[in-house]
Amino acid sequence: MTKARYQWLVSDSNQGIDQQIIKKFNISPLLEKTLISKGYTTEDEIEKLLSKEVLFHDPMLLSDMEKATTRIHKAIENDERILVYGDYDADGVTSTTILVKTLESLGATVGWYIPNRFTEGYGPSEAAFRNAHDEGVTLIITVDNGVQGHHEIDIANELGIDVIVTDHHEFGETKPNAYAIVHPMHPDFNYPFEYLAGVGVSYKLSKALKNDLPESFLGLVAIGTIADLVSLTDENRYMVKQGLRVLNENPSSGIKALLEVADYHDEVTEQTVGFIIGPRLNAVGRLDDARLAGELLMSEDYDEATFLAEEVDQFNTERKSIVETITEEAMELAEIEKQQNAQFLILAKENWNEGVLGIVASRIVEKYHLPTIVLNVDIDKNHAKGSARSIEQVSMFEFLQKHGELIQKFGGHHMAAGMTLEIDAVEPLKKALNEEMAKLADGKPLLPQLIVDAEIETSDITVDNIFDLERLRPFGTDIAAPLFSIKNVQVKSAKGIGQGEKHLKLTLTDKNIAALHWNFGQLVHDISNDTLINVAGSLNVNEWNSHQSPQIILKDLELSNDHTVFDYRSKNKHDLLKINQENALFIINQSEEKVNDQYIHYGETFDNEIETCVLRDLPDDIEAFKRTLNGIKAEKYYLVFKGQSNSYFDGIPNEQKFKAVYKALYSKKETNIQTDGMKICETLKIKPNQLKFILNCFYELNFITIKNGIIEINKDAEKNEIQNAPLYQARKQQIEIEKTLLYNDSQSLINWVQSLLSNTEEEI
Repeated sequence: MTKARYQWLVSDSNQGIDQQIIKKFNISPLLEKTLISKGYTTEDEIEKLLSKEVLFHDPMLLSDMEKATTRIHKAIENDERILVYGDYDADGVTSTTILVKTLESLGATVGWYIPNRFTEGYGPSEAAFRNAHDEGVTLIITVDNGVQGHHEIDIANELGIDVIVTDHHEFGETKPNAYAIVHPMHPDFNYPFEYLAGVGVSYKLSKALKNDLPESFLGLVAIGTIADLVSLTDENRYMVKQGLRVLNENPSSGIKALLEVADYHDEVTEQTVGFIIGPRLNAVGRLDDARLAGELLMSEDYDEATFLAEEVDQFNTERKSIVETITEEAMELAEIEKQQNAQFLILAKENWNEGVLGIVASRIVEKYHLPTIVLNVDIDKNHAKGSARSIEQVSMFEFLQKHGELIQKFGGHHMAAGMTLEIDAVEPLKKALNEEMAKLADGKPLLPQLIVDAEIETSDITVDNIFDLERLRPFGTDIAAPLFSIKNVQVKSAKGIGQGEKHLKLTLTDKNIAALHWNFGQLVHDISNDTLINVAGSLNVNEWNSHQSPQIILKDLELSNDHTVFDYRSKNKHDLLKINQENALFIINQSEEKVNDQYIHYGETFDNEIETCVLRDLPDDIEAFKRTLNGIKAEKYYLVFKGQSNSYFDGIPNEQKFKAVYKALYSKKETNIQTDGMKICETLKIKPNQLKFILNCFYELNFITIKNGIIEINKDAEKNEIQNAPLYQARKQQIEIEKTLLYNDSQSLINWVQSLLSNTEEEI
């Protein structure tokens, strides 16, 4: 049985939306279900989500904003040297770009610095701060980092440098001793929205310093906010919407060049940022010094930007190659761990690039649905360093915190973490985390979870309803693209598409709704026409030759029944070879020899559950056929029925023909079948095989004797009905078998076999 890969969690909200609100905002039924599932039911909530009005909180409401801006203006007036200290990811470089350009426009003497992931790590660097002091810097402004830089900020204070922290990450138990901390979650302030990205905080500071900022900055805000996976609600939503508009209408030189080099010429959406722009900006910091990404974003000359974009793109190409290589090696280690029944994967090896291990860990989790840590082993430094990714049911932070004594340094949250530990601690940590998993799972596999917004009907799937969902864009954290499930939907056709039939394409119901399941083309062998399935996926509109039609992009599917029946009666040998022979049970006739233990005769049963049952031969006995079906438990049944006879087309001679042949024999003392057989056929207008069948029935009932080809009437034979002849009964049964199993239409046969398997036999 094709089972669901995920545990589907369908929203069970019992709230509703008032009809007046639905009418006011012209909300379609599909959009209504989605809003309810995501918790938007009041007029105010829906207004904020769907409105195009400005939603931008006063920057001065942020913690220490007045103190920070006053200090910055003072530094500009006094011509102090200012350093913007950034971070190496997309959020960090966009944050840095916005603040540096703002300060430059105000006449500041400003430089910028992005730490190296490999030599300095995340956050403030003491060496960098000391170098800044040596260069005469008296004010450092951190962006997208700083709240954990207690020691480094204390050093700066000792050196006479003021540090303004702008950050959005979680505070520790204590706050750093900075001159000012501009932070949306500062415990001593009450900013209206807690979930700004680092670039959002940088933009707010810039807005407080200078109200008339270039519109292009909103494009950078959109990039950093989307790439950092913060909540796309409230003012983040407004800024991202405006930023995407800017990226389409008037992108900066750097972004324009980056899209050109990436050969992307379509509309820029949140997906463009997530899959095209963000990964390229991140790639530089994953492999080398991220300064190149900052230079690209700050470049105002298109030719220069194009040169820098090409370099950035090369880093991305190299990053993808490195990821593929490490993923392949990590998959091999994961297979070994799986064979040892590991439930928490820790994969470690020398010479793995630490900058991409988070991506690798995500791919491992995607395949195995197990929490995973991927580590680079450095023999010289005697440590293993890397990244972790988790599944919904396992808090990576809590698991690692429980065994903190084995880890030198780690940080993270429920779904992800980064860490460093001694090499000798890797195996003890693996053992400890697997024991934790054993307690949690209690011997049962933990399926990954799929959040489904609503269960819908196929009647909900219209082009207009799907377009109405676009009003919810941009999609992202806390406003994910809606997923829907449909139960018991009928498959009209299934086929593999793409190179090597890698992908699955289904046509569903009489409405012919297309459904695509990327990278699951192999499921075509598990889904027969008219099978009932349950599906979960997103909806979009397919446009082809100016025609629009709805389609489903599947995330998961499962068969509604416990088993599937496939009609393979007309398949050729090539198709038959696609059946998984290794785990198949073959059902054959009594006259056929069993090749091995995977073969049984009709009438026999099989105790063990199996994946595949192949009914290879056409049975001689329909009751034996039924007994075998009732005595087997399989997921898939393939109806092949080879070795067919022609009884169905030959039929049974009618009563008049039996009487005519008997009369012709009775008129003679004896009949030589060799010399007189064809004369009888011509005279009575019957076929030779019919005559042979009639004579054999007479012989079985003792109506005639046959010796050396000479037939004589047995006048002493007891009276009997011709239908009682065993051959007559066998022919009648064989005709019924062929009619039922060979010449019925596919769906009628499948339905009948399904009824036998369900012990609810129906007529065919």
